[in-house]
Parts: sequence; C-alpha cells; structure tokens
Amino acid sequence: MTGMNPGRHGVFDFYAAPSFGYNRPVLNSGYIKAKTLWRILSDYGKRVGVVNMPMTSPPEEINGFMIPGMQYAVDSDKALTWPPDLLKEIKREVGDYRIIYGDILSIYKDDFRLLLKNWREIVDIREKTILYLMEKYEWDVFASVFYSIDVMQHHFWRFYDKAHPQYIISAYEDIIPEFYRYVDNSLGRIMAKLDKNTLFLIVSDHGAGMETEAFYMNNWLHDKGLLTFKKEYEPLWKIRWPHVFYKVLRRAGVKAIEWTVPLKHLPRLYRNLDPREGLFTHELIDWSKTKAYSGNHTEQGVYINLKGREPGGIVDNKEYDSIRDDIKDGLAELKNDKGLKLADKIYYKEELYTGPYDHLAPDLLVLMSGGKCLIQKEIYHKKLIERANKTSGTHRVDGVFLAKGNHILQGGNKGHFDIIDVAPTILYAMGLPVPEDMDGKIMEEIFDKEFLKSNQLKTSAASAPYSPENNGIHDEKESGEIKEMLRGLGYMG
Repeated sequence: MTGMNPGRHGVFDFYAAPSFGYNRPVLNSGYIKAKTLWRILSDYGKRVGVVNMPMTSPPEEINGFMIPGMQYAVDSDKALTWPPDLLKEIKREVGDYRIIYGDILSIYKDDFRLLLKNWREIVDIREKTILYLMEKYEWDVFASVFYSIDVMQHHFWRFYDKAHPQYIISAYEDIIPEFYRYVDNSLGRIMAKLDKNTLFLIVSDHGAGMETEAFYMNNWLHDKGLLTFKKEYEPLWKIRWPHVFYKVLRRAGVKAIEWTVPLKHLPRLYRNLDPREGLFTHELIDWSKTKAYSGNHTEQGVYINLKGREPGGIVDNKEYDSIRDDIKDGLAELKNDKGLKLADKIYYKEELYTGPYDHLAPDLLVLMSGGKCLIQKEIYHKKLIERANKTSGTHRVDGVFLAKGNHILQGGNKGHFDIIDVAPTILYAMGLPVPEDMDGKIMEEIFDKEFLKSNQLKTSAASAPYSPENNGIHDEKESGEIKEMLRGLGYMG
C-alpha cells in the first residue's frame, strides 16, 4: 500500500506498539504514517477501486471507491465505505456483502459447519461484487483481496498435509484445494472482462505451511530472570478454575480477565478451551521488575522494557544492548525435544527496518523451525514448548507473485521480489513518478525490453505523510470487538 518498510509507515502489527500502553489497542487506517498508493493515484487524477484491503478502515476519500477489509468498523451496517452509500448499493444490487467471518467453535471444537457455510457465501458475493463494481464504475487501478484461502490454510492444514504430525483422514482433506479453485475460477471470470493492455497482478502477502508447536516466550524470559509476574494474580493462571469462576470475577471488575466463553458455547467448549486463555497477559506482569517481554502472536518478537518508550520502562540505554544480546544468545541455544535448534533466524530490528518509526518495532524478531513453531505470550502453560492447539497452518515468509499483460515477459521465474516492490511498479507501469522515499524497487525483470526502453523511470520528491483527523487507534470498545473477531480467525493477540 505504501511501497515502504514498516519503519517508514509505522504499522508493525494489528495492534499499536507497547509505547501506547501494555494493553495495546487495535490500529486503523488513520495510523498509517505515509501516503498510500490509493492516495498517490488519486492525487494524479487516476480513478481507483479498492475492495477488502486490510488497514483501509476508515476509508480514505479517494478518487473512486473503497470497501474496507480486516480491522473494519465492527458492525458492517455502519462500516464506512467510500462513497458512504456504496455498501447500501451493493446490498441492493448484489447481495449481503460481508468482509470476514470467524467463530470460536471452529478454533477449539473442530466444528467447521458455520465457518465453511459462511466463507462459501462470502467468496460468491465477493466475486459478484467485484464484477459489479468493475462494470458499474470507471477505474484505472482496481485492487481486491480474496481472503478465504488464508482462513482455510490456518484451519485445515492438518487435514490436507499428510506430513503434518496431527494429520488425520477426514472429509476436510479437500477444503484448501476447494477454496483455491473458488478463487482461481473467480480470477478467470474477472480476467475475461479485461483487455490485453490491462496489467494483471496476483500478489500474496505471505505463503503458508504447517504449524506444529508453540513456544511460550514470557515463561522463558521469566526463567532467565528478565520478567516478573504479579503474585496476587498467580492463583488465576497457575490453577485452572471452572469457566464460571472467571465469568464471575470478570463481572466483578477483575482487570486481569479480558474475555470468557459466551454462555451459549460453554456446554460445548468448557473441556476444549482453557479459560485462562482469556486472561490479560499484560495485567499479570509486574512491569516495575520486568526487563523484557514477548510481542504478540502476530509479531513473533521480543520487546525490551525501555525507559522513555514503554510507559513502565525500567531498562536504560546503557544496558539495552547487553540485555538484547543475552536474549539473542539464549534463543540461539534453544532446542526442541528432538535436539534440533529451535530458532532459525534471530534479527535485531535495525537489520529489517529503517525509518523514523523503527523504534516502535519489536527489538528482536525470531523465525522458529522454519515457521512451524510460533511464539505465544500466554503464561499458564507448564512447558516452554507445546503442541500447537488452535490452528494447524500458519504463514511463511515467501509468497506468490504473478503478472500478465501486453508487455509482460512470459514464463519462468523472473526474480525474487519484495511486497514493497508492488506499489512503485504499479506507478512505473502507469507512467507516473515514483516517490523517492519508497523503499520498493521497480520489477524491471517482468517487462519486455521495448517497454523498458520507451518508459524511463520518473521520480518525485518524498511523498508527504497523509494524516486523517483521527489518530488511527480504536477506542477500548471497538478494540475489544475487533480482537474478538481476530480470535475467531485464530489470531491471538
């Protein structure tokens, strides 16, 4: 969306950095500290359509139309689109458009009936919506996201991949290919509406693979003497009390309990779901005695509790490097139950990110077991490494990129690209200047020589940040509702 690394646009996660508070609120589009591609194109008078792109709610007032994606304004009936009445038009002309769906039963009970029913409907309506918008409105750039295959890979990998340690033969073995076919058929019908001069790109923001283990980082940091728990809350997480006990305490205002299982699901889930999953981990930690702590599941990293950055930081700049080095060395020595090293790569944040907001990134980022083992921040587990128990598939660093068009070279691997290369390549392909502060590079390898020769790269000055009036952070109520939605998808914050 920006052609920049997160150090320039400031967004590293669904959630705000801990400098905003250890109870990290959910971000929205107003937090992005750089101009998006949609803003740049609109400023040049180009007509833009954007459908279901994450981090686009609330939508920018672009020269075109926009339907938000994940992190949307929670109630889809009030979810803002641009123009504001677009969702009403789609419901009237196409059907009941929904952005995303997740439910707690599919995560903990392997009850996938509602999940599959809803996502089959979502895929169908999304294709119809895209085709309707393509026909109804004029556009120069149209971008849409088919999110369904991501959900299916998280939930159904162990039914699909015979190499998965938890593989079982079931009726669900074809679900992942089924949803790839849905998307592939939709793309075919979309492409049939395009002429040969249209540049068509398929971009995945990540790949996918099996998820097998969870590593409980906060417990490991506690064992190293770098993190301390509040003693008054120890009975809450050291003992598994009945679900009703946590419900009563939550209603009584105990801050350490974020969520409990809805009563309607309790008869089916009370054995499968440990009620301690609903604890606020940040409330269980004594920040006055903690030097390092785990990032979110969606970050896979470690933060140093730094003075002047975190609200309760205790680590000064003098000891920052030594603490970080010690953690990195300790992680490098970790081994799983087979005696294999757990951490494949451990990065200092400055190895990955550059820019005015790089200080907001996790201080260390870790890739474990090729992505099969994920860092979790919960503290109630007795072992440091346990079997993954929520989803069986997860992300991989490398995704897919394909291109088709009049001046696109056919066949073969044309190079290794980065997702930040997409925005500048689109601007270049349209003959527009590329801002000098974009980190991404033009994908010259995909174009034929004739096009490259006749289209010299033009650059423009650094793009000024686009700052809507709000600060880009959801309030406590909306953050809670969006976190609930993310939990239903398997994203535990």
